[in-house]
Amino acid sequence: MSDLLRDAKFWTAIIALLNAIVFYVDPQFPKEIWAAIDALLAVAVGYLATHGAVVAARARRALRQ
Repeated sequence: MSDLLRDAKFWTAIIALLNAIVFYVDPQFPKEIWAAIDALLAVAVGYLATHGAVVAARARRALRQ
């Protein structure tokens, strides 16, 4: 459980879920804030995907050596 709480992917998913819940509960939520949060989430997801690909490539390279 403690590993899950330290995982950036988990927290990104939680923030995205909260973002969706807030928008569902309050459709009048300011669009500018909604767009800013979405942009930050997109950057976070992009970073995590890139980081995961780099880690996987390094692991494959280490296995070949």
